[in-house]
Amino acid sequence: MISIKNLNKAFRTELIETQALRDIHLNVSEGEFVALTGPSGSGKSTLLNILGTLESFDSGEYLLDGQAVQGLTDRALSALRNEKIGFIFQSFNLIKDFSIYDNIELPLRYRGFSSAERKQRVEQALERVGLAGRRSYLPGQLSGGQQQRVAIARALAGSPRILLADEPTGNLDSLMARQVMELLEQLNREGCTILMVTHDPEQARRAGRHVQIVDGMLSEATVYQPLAVNQ
Repeated sequence: MISIKNLNKAFRTELIETQALRDIHLNVSEGEFVALTGPSGSGKSTLLNILGTLESFDSGEYLLDGQAVQGLTDRALSALRNEKIGFIFQSFNLIKDFSIYDNIELPLRYRGFSSAERKQRVEQALERVGLAGRRSYLPGQLSGGQQQRVAIARALAGSPRILLADEPTGNLDSLMARQVMELLEQLNREGCTILMVTHDPEQARRAGRHVQIVDGMLSEATVYQPLAVNQ
């Protein structure tokens, strides 16, 4: 599903060049749950943005579902991203004046789905995250954990092949974080491929595979047997 070889990325100013990623090799198979860890500034978010086609890279090869990403136009990248990838962010990125239903439906409008198709997708996504009864609520009327579940529903409504999650529990207390992790585990058991950036060692253990990035270089850390949901 994801294949990266010899990927490099540098950030440049007039005076300084900072190498963010160095000769990255990464393969993620369909159905995997991969945790990406490392200290702040190590390149985790940069790599996730590249995987999501939100950011370019300087050299190397990136195949997403067998399609080469490098060299695609902005329009082609946008189409690939909308079709294949769902995003979950630490800050939820919900529109505060929109209802939960409208927050989930809006990206589907941009993709050109019919009204009936949008309604079906939104309702199914809300059912999956356990918020069907709160579709008319505003984000501010929900807890942090519930808002993150809305963000997950928004990603799922587009039927992505892969979910990219950047610190999805970073703004949550321990109970809400556990509930979100249990939902991600459930989605993974149903076949969704997930790559998650996290600083939390326990959450890394809940993934089936753990990859570390330090100073822009990647290393395979551990392959875990995922923990049971009630642990």
